[in-house]
Amino acid sequence: MLVAAIDFGTTYSGYAYSFVGKPEEILTTYWDQTSIKTPTVVLMNPSKKFHSFGENARKRYEQLMKTNEHKDWYLFERFKMKLFVKDTPLQKDMEIDDILGKPIKAIDVFSAAIRYIKEHLLGVLNDPDRDEQLKIKPDTDIRWVLTVPAIWNDLSKTFMRQAAYNAGIPDHMLLLALEPEAASLFCKKELGVDKVPIGCRYLVLDLGGGTADITCHEVNTDGTLKELHPPTGGDFGGTTIDNAFVDVLIRVFGADVITKFKRKFMNDYWELMSAFELKKRIFDGTGRVVLKFPVQILELYKENVGEAVEESLLNSNLAKSIEFKHGKVFITETLMKELFNSALTKITNKTLELLTVVSNINCIMLVGGFSESLYLQNVMKETFDNLIIPNEPVAAVLKGAVIYGHETKAISSRKCRYTYGIARMMKFDPEKHTGRKEVRMGGFVYCDDSFSKHIEMGTEVSVHTPERAREREYFPAIAEQKQAVLEVYKSKRRDPKFIDEDDCEFVGLIKVDIDPKGNIWSKLKVRMIFGGTELFIEVTDVKNGTITKGSVDFIG
Repeated sequence: MLVAAIDFGTTYSGYAYSFVGKPEEILTTYWDQTSIKTPTVVLMNPSKKFHSFGENARKRYEQLMKTNEHKDWYLFERFKMKLFVKDTPLQKDMEIDDILGKPIKAIDVFSAAIRYIKEHLLGVLNDPDRDEQLKIKPDTDIRWVLTVPAIWNDLSKTFMRQAAYNAGIPDHMLLLALEPEAASLFCKKELGVDKVPIGCRYLVLDLGGGTADITCHEVNTDGTLKELHPPTGGDFGGTTIDNAFVDVLIRVFGADVITKFKRKFMNDYWELMSAFELKKRIFDGTGRVVLKFPVQILELYKENVGEAVEESLLNSNLAKSIEFKHGKVFITETLMKELFNSALTKITNKTLELLTVVSNINCIMLVGGFSESLYLQNVMKETFDNLIIPNEPVAAVLKGAVIYGHETKAISSRKCRYTYGIARMMKFDPEKHTGRKEVRMGGFVYCDDSFSKHIEMGTEVSVHTPERAREREYFPAIAEQKQAVLEVYKSKRRDPKFIDEDDCEFVGLIKVDIDPKGNIWSKLKVRMIFGGTELFIEVTDVKNGTITKGSVDFIG
């Protein structure tokens, strides 16, 4: 009956939907009657059960603080980026800390947030005052779409799919949409054929709170989009500037004072950061910024240090950059620009890098909450002369995800971001495997940890042609094995030889139940299916003819 999209953001989240009969009439909910998104904040009670979400979670926590009951409760905010892991494999049972440092399993927090948004939507859809005849069954009538950053790894996507399943969204009714791709579909539809005609080649910079995702598309003759380069980006979204501001406060007042302020006067801290968020958006690169500043920080500092912060600043290298007086903080233009520098430099450099490898780009589109920053816009305009900012850039990912749910083949092809393969043992070749680990088994000598390549980075893959995925054969390590476990790896090299090379990274596991009465020569045929937003695996147990389909799994 309808497609419903959940844009699960670092700082704000929301949902949108449209019915199959009227796909272009995308509907949203205005939280507190003001915005299509609400803060991504989760409150759990002392029993670690969900209590509330968004502004309601903050208000309840503030009430608890007034009676000093909050210490046994759990408040989580800006936790989405915990899934952006770089150096170590994501753990299924990983824990995340609340704002006071108390841990809870991450999957429970993510699932609670998704469940709340899902139930909120169902409440709107099944509201008897809205339409007495409308009865939506969430398990069968809704195609759910959940947004994820394109730069996330495969296990992070698997984690989000599991969180959605735990929240009551059936696995077969869920699609994961890559955030910059969803934004690209929105921009193409919003701007129309006049600005995005057939053959148009463009970049989309999805600048959100936690991440900056950049994708590159060309419009095909049938109106679908072809990816010209794998998505790129990093963890330098709008919250980078917030963090830089807090770092300045720590330099001025010290970490102890700021931590104490946050714990004793949480609501005042939220008000300060909300005020900074507004100034961050309207700062255009000129003039100083003035904010109402909480007196509690000044008082805490004087208690700790024994003198007013104004006196301490006289001997600080920040003396000419920041000033506190009349209940306000005055930030110079120079310091304000410095808060932006890291994120803007990385965004600009990533865009320039992409333009050196992809030619004939017609325009660059800015979307996402951070794209509303006037200073960011001005800096980008100084470097690039073909910028487009569509109407409602904050809604681009959310509404684009609805479009993707109706048109799942709107992205006709993608470029494989890495070379993917599976760890395996190969017969030892003294010329190729000098210095490598030897394994003796069944009278044969093998070389362990070889990289068995399935697909090469840069390969154009299509969701329409999964049969093009390369199939490889593997054999159980020992006889009478009940489960085969294969390790999937990826590399930034086109032709890696071993899984322990510098550019190789563990992706996840393939776990397949096999005939326990087989022998060491039992055969498994493994095919990795690319082209969509997720990596899917198909394993055939040749002996008994069973086929297992799924995605990469976690360790343990």
